[in-house]
Amino acid sequence: MDIVERIKRLPEDWRRIISVSKKPDKNMFNMYLKVTLLVLAFVGLLAFLIQLSLALIIG
Repeated sequence: MDIVERIKRLPEDWRRIISVSKKPDKNMFNMYLKVTLLVLAFVGLLAFLIQLSLALIIG
């Protein structure tokens, strides 16, 4: 399958995905939001601690 055919099929694939998917209810959306923000905060804190420790070690 060449690239032109794949690009032509994209809108059809997107329509199929959207027709199958469903919108999350408010509780599920809030849970996804909390989990996403928690992971984001954890990764940010971890990066900060790594940077701080390397700055203290290296100088």
